Amino acid sequence: MTASAVPCVRCLLSELPDEKALAEILRERLAQLSPEERVPEAVRQRRLDVCRACGRLNRGTCTACGCYVELRAARRGRSCPEGPEKWEKG
Repeated sequence: MTASAVPCVRCLLSELPDEKALAEILRERLAQLSPEERVPEAVRQRRLDVCRACGRLNRGTCTACGCYVELRAARRGRSCPEGPEKWEKG
């Protein structure tokens, strides 16, 4: 197996070329969130940075809880399933 054939387990769906259809569905769902449901973009990005560095990220999914991290990270009132201290509250 070549290096390019190895799946990236610490990537977000939007970063995976073979997951474009699912990433588009997630983008649409994110666009449907009301401003009251969303955290500020800077908070979302910090949360996603934590997810990118986490060993539980696998092809855009958190193996601790099964969520799509790009959607969970965007929503108020959500925290990392490994503990709220991993993410600051949004």
